[in-house]
Amino acid sequence: MSLLVGWADWRQAGRRKISGLVVVLLLLACHLAFDGPLSRLRERTYDFYQFLAPRQATSNPVVIVSIDDASLKAHGRWPWNRGLLADLVDGITESGAAVVGLALVLPEADTSPEGIAGDKRLAAALAKNRTALAVSLGNEATVSEAGPKAGWSIVGQVPDTLPGFTGLTGSLAEFSNATAGLGVIRTLPDPDGVLRHVPLLWLRNTAQGVQLWPSFALELLRLYAGQDGYIARMNAAGFDALRMSGAIVPLEPEGSIRLWETATDTPRISASTILSGHGDPRLRDAIAIVDLSAVGLTQYLPTPTRPARPGADIHADAIGQMLAGRYLAEPTHARTLERLWFVLGAVVFIGLSGVLAGRVVLGALALALLAVTPFVFGALEYSMQGKLYDPLQPALATILVAGFEGYVLYRRSEQRRSTLARQFSQYLSPSVVQRLASSDTEAILSGEKREITILLSDIRGFTTMSEQLDTQEIATVVNHFLGIATDEILKRDGTIDKFMGDAVLAFWNAPLDQADHRERALDAGLALIERVKREDAAFSADGHPSIAIGVAIETGICSVGNFGSERRFDYTAIGSPVNRTARLESTTKKLGIPLVLGPGFAEGASMPVVQAGAFELQGFKGEVPVFTVPEMHQGMSREEGSQRGEQSGAPAMMVGSPPSVQMAPPDLAPRTRSTR
Repeated sequence: MSLLVGWADWRQAGRRKISGLVVVLLLLACHLAFDGPLSRLRERTYDFYQFLAPRQATSNPVVIVSIDDASLKAHGRWPWNRGLLADLVDGITESGAAVVGLALVLPEADTSPEGIAGDKRLAAALAKNRTALAVSLGNEATVSEAGPKAGWSIVGQVPDTLPGFTGLTGSLAEFSNATAGLGVIRTLPDPDGVLRHVPLLWLRNTAQGVQLWPSFALELLRLYAGQDGYIARMNAAGFDALRMSGAIVPLEPEGSIRLWETATDTPRISASTILSGHGDPRLRDAIAIVDLSAVGLTQYLPTPTRPARPGADIHADAIGQMLAGRYLAEPTHARTLERLWFVLGAVVFIGLSGVLAGRVVLGALALALLAVTPFVFGALEYSMQGKLYDPLQPALATILVAGFEGYVLYRRSEQRRSTLARQFSQYLSPSVVQRLASSDTEAILSGEKREITILLSDIRGFTTMSEQLDTQEIATVVNHFLGIATDEILKRDGTIDKFMGDAVLAFWNAPLDQADHRERALDAGLALIERVKREDAAFSADGHPSIAIGVAIETGICSVGNFGSERRFDYTAIGSPVNRTARLESTTKKLGIPLVLGPGFAEGASMPVVQAGAFELQGFKGEVPVFTVPEMHQGMSREEGSQRGEQSGAPAMMVGSPPSVQMAPPDLAPRTRSTR
């Protein structure tokens, strides 16, 4: 009857799981096809790692000397005379700084008499102290040609083509020649404007060949370590690592490291403090970065943890990372692991969806576990090893698959409700159909053994009657009786198994549990007999034949569920009690009463019942006792009782509740051996 159970249900569940796997494959294909756009979402996830747990601050020798608003107020607006910068460099060195880096590009000469003198003083200060100047690379025309100060060694496989810039903007030649270091200060934010990667190595293509340039932060660190050059390792993809002063710096293929910020701000000293002759103990053995921080003169960049940071702070964090040896890196297998995690999580959820159906809390917990696990793994890898895995996309994909599965289960549930309501509304009362639709009916409808109470009723003498009536009249008689039977059975929440010509077969306690199934069946049988008798006069007055019925009721263990072939099956009951009920119904004629009860019914009856006889029934060994209710037993005629008593010596007795046994007169205990 129902396509939601048995073999059909298994096939539908299989199709649902296949559809879920198709969704998994589609999401996986989208992940492969849109890897670029999805990388932005992935980067935001990595930013969130840093926001929640910034890198633990370690000892960092960097101190920023700011040419701030106070400095401009004390010494005039920018640009200053280069002699003032020379005094600043000397003052920083006198305070004990190990390296002084000017994050400034000074490409133009000051042609005034004071300017010429100032330039000479600055060149002398740069040469006298351990200093570094900034340069910028680009594809514009070269301004103030200069070459790297550090030597380079390249090991490994050098790619055939290396992306680089052609132009350079540097300071005056006299400054570049005087300083001990030159480093690139250019930054390359991601497409969303956030600076996440700090290049340490830069390439410049010139007519003489390729120049390898260090970043400003890397050059300051080289001078601080007292090294003369670098060793870079390359492979077919690009840069691989950098070696300096015995330390290995892992590089991304573009020659950069991923910025890993701390929650601690870099110490800052106003330039006006140094120029006033007051030193600062924080500068002792420090890497001092001179930076413009006055309003309107500095450049701010968004970083993973802050909406705007000065460039000097970014150089300081990069130096701190290299000194601490702490780096963030996305493993090469990260994408594969993300996809594998998603596929496994989705497949597990699809596999469990049948078990989780209808268990909302358990399903939510399972989904939460599958979604949270990659976050826990990603957080541990980030905090312990600096490895970056994206948990968000696998979790979102798993949630999408779970949402699809939930939608499919919901649609399947609604379809099941509709199917049950449509198919069972003719056989069950509306209240039972409603409860059946809202219950877990899979096991119920697919077949189970349970105790049921069966009722079988038909029209007495219908075969003879039908030979005397035309087809239309036969239909009128049968429909009249079956209409009454349907009403009385459904009023008591019975299940109509089938109509068999002039007979109706029904049962109670299936598909839903009914603790009082005996009482419901007996009440339905008595009401059916009474209503047929009550309406027979009006029915006969309309010119139809008078009818009488017999009712048999029995209780026993039966197999109940959908039985049949793959193409057609019905919800029915199968078992010996059903067959015994059919045999018992024929004894109503022999006993002359309209209602008989089987021994299974009598055994567990909560109401008084009286044994009316015992019969040998076809298909059953020995005599089967037959019972009825006391009022019908008392209504049996004395003559009929006498005749039955001659045939049977078994006494009639009352069984059930109350537990006392009532003996009937011997002539009311029939015994017969003829059965239908």
